[in-house]
Order: sequence, then structure tokens, then C-alpha cells
Amino acid sequence: MAKQVLTNVAVTFGTANTDITSYVASVTLNLTKAEVATTSFGSSGAVTRIAGLADNSITLDLHQDYPTIEKLFYDAWNAGTAVPMTVKPNGTGAASSSNPSYAFDVLPLTWQPIQGAIGDLATASVTYPINGAVTKTGTGA
Repeated sequence: MAKQVLTNVAVTFGTANTDITSYVASVTLNLTKAEVATTSFGSSGAVTRIAGLADNSITLDLHQDYPTIEKLFYDAWNAGTAVPMTVKPNGTGAASSSNPSYAFDVLPLTWQPIQGAIGDLATASVTYPINGAVTKTGTGA
């Protein structure tokens, strides 16, 4: 099995598809579905289930930059509407089996423009719910 070290995850944010890759220190795309119980009297005494609605989210740890990151994320938070994002694990190249593209809209419900202590790198961390479906593209997607 091939192993991989993440060194070039590409991330875009906002209606202008702004490339924020150089500001992202960490990214986690959480794909989750609700568990819906379907247990009935005919279930032989065992719980049965099916997958329900998707409730996905993304977490970003960012290096703060007030003219770029703060403005972009504050404006998105202030607008109060969903904005598009894309994440690709292997850079900006075309989507493929080794570089799938995940596209979705996030709802920026929070923003922390100042985070850190004296002498620390200025950072910002966000976890945003994904509004709607996540679309994966690339060969074998």
C-alpha cells in the first residue's frame, strides 16, 4: 500500500476561488452521515441501521494575514451566506485518481480574527459546516 505525506494540499475559498494554500497549516475534511435505527421486532434481537443524511464539515488551521485571510474570512462571515471551497490533496493540477478534487459550499458561522499569545505566530482556526453535498471529481472518483 502506498503511503503519502501531505505537502501540497491546494485549498480555494470564496466566490472568487481565492487560493489560500500558502496560508493553510492544517486541513481536515469530515464526511459524516447520521445513523438511523431501523430495528424492528423481526431484527432477531439485534440493532439494525441505515445511513441517513450527510452532515459534513471542514476544519482549517490558518496562518493569519490581515490583508488577505482576515478580509476574506471576515467578509464571508459577515455576508452570512454559503461560499464555495475546493480541496485537492496533491496541488493545483488536474483532478485525477491520485489528486481528487472535493468541491462544496461552507457556511461561515464563526470567525476568530485574533488568536494567539505574545510571541506566537498569528493564527486562525475555523470549523465550518458544509452546506449541501460534497462533489468528488477525478479518475476513479
